[in-house]
Amino acid sequence: MKAATALIVSGVLLLVGGIFWVWKDSHPTDHPGYLPQRAPRALRLPALSPQTPPATEGPENSTAAYGHPVGTTHAGNHSQTFNSLEQGIFWTRALERALPRGFSDEYTLHWQEFARTASIVSMEKGCGRSTNRLVTLSDGSRACVRYGINPEQIQGEVLSFYLSRLLGLHTVPPCVLSKVGGSQWVQVHAELGGTGWTPGSLVTITPWLYNLSSVLPPLALRAEDGKLFPLREELRSGHPGVVELAQWGDLILFDYLTANFDRLVSNLFSLQWDSRVMLRGTNNLHRTPDGTLVLLDNEAGLVHGYRLRDTWDKYNGQLLSTLCLFRRGVVRRLRELYSSRKAAEELHALYAAREPLAADLGMLTDQEAQILQDRVGVIYRHVQTCQGKYS
Repeated sequence: MKAATALIVSGVLLLVGGIFWVWKDSHPTDHPGYLPQRAPRALRLPALSPQTPPATEGPENSTAAYGHPVGTTHAGNHSQTFNSLEQGIFWTRALERALPRGFSDEYTLHWQEFARTASIVSMEKGCGRSTNRLVTLSDGSRACVRYGINPEQIQGEVLSFYLSRLLGLHTVPPCVLSKVGGSQWVQVHAELGGTGWTPGSLVTITPWLYNLSSVLPPLALRAEDGKLFPLREELRSGHPGVVELAQWGDLILFDYLTANFDRLVSNLFSLQWDSRVMLRGTNNLHRTPDGTLVLLDNEAGLVHGYRLRDTWDKYNGQLLSTLCLFRRGVVRRLRELYSSRKAAEELHALYAAREPLAADLGMLTDQEAQILQDRVGVIYRHVQTCQGKYS
């Protein structure tokens, strides 16, 4: 009888302990080391081979798409080399070689060529707003289709992509335009009626990426009471993620140029009512298995961002002020665009040459083109200030 009672008591204790363990694991503490996954935002990256259009099978395909085996880095044990700087403000060439390749030129050109002609065979809700759709293409790969509330959001998405290529940044997913109801939509014609899309309107198509993780801002940018610290301070402390820190520098420059308020600026703005927002994943920024920081959903950039810049520039300006660490290639392109005063002209030329529907959507207005040129000037002068201070 005593043995039976002991067994019953032991069983109850095990059951209670098991329930507590399950509850504890399903409610992780929200702290800097915890990167919450955003399952609804998970995107899938089609693979690339030189002979064929993109395919989707298997996680090993991310090797082909990004150029590195999943989970590998080039950092090795060279933290001292990476933490040093050249001329006081430039990352070393060793670090630049260690940066993940992101969306290579070869991958981008192949994917765009395929995505423009592939038939769309099915549609489902997904990829953010309720007006967007997750679609399956004729080869079985998947893509995100974004329908803008107004045309300036579509312009922002596609022009932000081409501006990133103009600057030599490979962290914005490739993007193509498509006309709703065109030949590639024939197989889903019946489903288009339920989308609320206007026939003939332009949408963007981008690859559906997968296996992404959320990204916390660097410690220097995890503002308390709105105070930010220079990113250089992370080098003095021997920051182990220096390859990622270099990508943050690119992000800050890019979002300043485009006046994008829907990424880290959104987090900064939310500090006024959520003091822990910087301890959670950055809006519209995710990390791939090879360490690329992917800048997603750029609809708020350029046209939309320029129209609202008086509201948001305070925050983009604060972020720019933290940055005195640059990649030589990016600064070189900015210097060329500053000297020629043809930033918008070069952007339009690249866009028109690579996007068949560019003329249908339109370019930046003269006023927007001038704003872009002015922002190039602000960054170029900021680089010069950094050079005078640290070189």
